[in-house]
Amino acid sequence: MKNLKVLNIDSTQISIFSRALCYLPHLVKLSICQNLIQSLPKDIKELKKLQEFSISNNELIFLPVQLFHLTKLKVLRVDDKKLEFLSYKVENLQELGFLNLAKKFIQSITDNLCNCTVLKHLMIHNNQLTQLPADIHRLKHLKKFFLSRNQLDSLDEQISHLKGLSKILFSGNALRYIPVELKNHIRITKADLSNNELSQFPNALCALFDLKPLNLSGSSISEIIPGISDIKDLERLELNKNKLSSFSACMCSLTKLVYLDVRMKSIACQQWCAR
Repeated sequence: MKNLKVLNIDSTQISIFSRALCYLPHLVKLSICQNLIQSLPKDIKELKKLQEFSISNNELIFLPVQLFHLTKLKVLRVDDKKLEFLSYKVENLQELGFLNLAKKFIQSITDNLCNCTVLKHLMIHNNQLTQLPADIHRLKHLKKFFLSRNQLDSLDEQISHLKGLSKILFSGNALRYIPVELKNHIRITKADLSNNELSQFPNALCALFDLKPLNLSGSSISEIIPGISDIKDLERLELNKNKLSSFSACMCSLTKLVYLDVRMKSIACQQWCAR
């Protein structure tokens, strides 16, 4: 097995990560998800050619620093419900493009993650984050940012520097407003801001001309602003469970809209578009 390049041992109920696996010199992809592993051996550092490592849904409490010696890693999936922090050594992974840290008890993310400047996909949903790293603006290549179901009540204006973003999933937080600087993210095509504490329709969204699905359900929005008509490519709009009292005529110009959800306890629909 010395020439093995890809190894998948998902869902095999193993509880120990064998040291022997660390001495497969040509291994580039290893998946060992949905098992009962509680720790990784220090010998993990010997997998010097490893590019993709998936160890989600195990019983990991921490990641050994030796894992961050794997400088060829491009994909790292460690979404595990017991993991509580990410080592500052993550900055060693300079080729990392995909990181999944979902479903944990993580309360803060080390600023050193922002030194992984080629990162394109960052998934840190289902945690307990109350703020983002101060240097988040350094992740200039970030395209997909999943932050849903954390405890954020605001977004730092530095997020406006992430000009490459195409998908933002920030649902299930406690956001009260969306920074106006978000309007500069002209490449965003999907936004989920549902189940937050928004009281107004975010002005910044009206400048996202390529936006197709937009979910703003489950907040306290009482009025749709005229600027929504500028989102010409909007195809799916979810506004249910807000505080709208009437249907807004300004939505009539959304000619590409194919799905609209405005379920409320009480809403007047006298102005439905005739054309």
